[in-house]
Amino acid sequence: TRRRRRKTESEGATAAKMDKLLRPLAMWYGRKVEHELAKYGLKYEDILNDSHPDIQTAILRLSPEEISNRNKRLKRALDISLKHAELSKEAQASVQPFVGYLPLQRARDERLERLMNK
Repeated sequence: TRRRRRKTESEGATAAKMDKLLRPLAMWYGRKVEHELAKYGLKYEDILNDSHPDIQTAILRLSPEEISNRNKRLKRALDISLKHAELSKEAQASVQPFVGYLPLQRARDERLERLMNK
């Protein structure tokens, strides 16, 4: 048991070191993604794979206004991309890429519940 305890302590120290190394990288990556999405006026959930069943279910549950807003963001992003341009700095400042609008967790939970009840 003593040998096992040392291994666990060692694993904990390794995990802490990895966390210390990876956390700044994760923070940098999050800021980079946020900046790239803001350049096109997109939200993170706009770029998720529409063919995934949970995403499809969540999109079907959106209000007509939310669907319209999503489609407008996607069309604007495509237009901006094709023009090799960026959204104005003022417009980028108002974009909040990580503020969600899709009821993804609910769709995922319901799918998993259906699978468990089979």
